[in-house]
Amino acid sequence: MLNVSERKQLYAFFSTLFSYPDEELSAALARGEGVWAAGLFPEARQPPKLAGEAQTEELQAAFTGLFINRLGGASAPPYGSVYLEGGERLMGLSTQSVAAAYRGEELSVDGSVEPADYLPTELEFLYFLVECEEEALGRGDVEEARSAVRKQGDFCQALLHPWVPEFCRRIRADRDAHPLYIWGAGLFERFCECEKNWLERLA
Repeated sequence: MLNVSERKQLYAFFSTLFSYPDEELSAALARGEGVWAAGLFPEARQPPKLAGEAQTEELQAAFTGLFINRLGGASAPPYGSVYLEGGERLMGLSTQSVAAAYRGEELSVDGSVEPADYLPTELEFLYFLVECEEEALGRGDVEEARSAVRKQGDFCQALLHPWVPEFCRRIRADRDAHPLYIWGAGLFERFCECEKNWLERLA
């Protein structure tokens, strides 16, 4: 079972992994965060080794084709509404529900170029809720910790976990997907399964 600190760090890692690749991702991988994340799950594969200086540009090209745009359309757009709304459309009612959850915590994505249901943003939100849980536990405030866990469960059950399996399946099914994203999809789906089971037990 993952502890609260590990859960928080995993949300941060996956948010970085599924964001547009930059030096932050390269640095995280160089620090061994991928190896650390895989080590939390029995029998999980280790992340692939990447080419040194060219890895950021290589990942940017791979990210664009898989998640943003390519001839025939991106395979796995990282937006919840694509999977939760009919017709794979962006900015549906589920996007509004995600934004409402953010507002409920006095958070805003105003000014962002991405809609509220962009996967890295959702993972940052869950990082925030797990951090609230961790801080409440540190103060000995059990009720506040339970409240943070309930919010995590409600958000995940309605707005994240229902679409993660299809998102990850599409990544693995893409013949041109970069090995890092294939590895990441498998580990992310496994993490979400653990979270789903854990949050359901606490509900």
